[in-house]
Amino acid sequence: MAAERRGGPGPRARTWLGWAAAALGVAVVAFVVGRAGSEAGLPSPSPSPSPSGPLSITFGTALDATSGEAIEPTDRFRAGDPFAYSVRMADAPGVDTIAVEIVRLNDDGTETVAQALADGEQGIVATSPVFAFEVQTGTLLDAWGPGAYAMRIYLPGGADPIATGGFTLVETPVAS
Repeated sequence: MAAERRGGPGPRARTWLGWAAAALGVAVVAFVVGRAGSEAGLPSPSPSPSPSGPLSITFGTALDATSGEAIEPTDRFRAGDPFAYSVRMADAPGVDTIAVEIVRLNDDGTETVAQALADGEQGIVATSPVFAFEVQTGTLLDAWGPGAYAMRIYLPGGADPIATGGFTLVETPVAS
């Protein structure tokens, strides 16, 4: 007697088709979840490098007695104001000097050196992650005049600044 033959796959083929369907299902779910996460702005699973570059210089009109950092934030200084700045590094720099370059930002987009690196050496505490400086704005106005300026701070022998920031000096004295 002849056995009836079915037209479908055999048991071994059904097993392979089941595994293939399961793998395809996992791939579809992974794709859908990945797309939803990317559209929602969620971070990707692969790490991306952290942005590098100079730190920001904090400007203010005083230095905090405890932290040593600039307080009373401003980037605009008038004759009679104290001028203070500070930088907080992740770790102590391990050196006792920094070099500070000051450039005037001209209206035409060019820069003019107001204080060269060679003339801008300042002492710092090598074991502190914060360094700061305070001077009277009148002293800076006498040396450089009013205008917009950029400050760049370098560690000894460094080619790139470790910190940058901008400020404006104004001749008008503060009203008393």
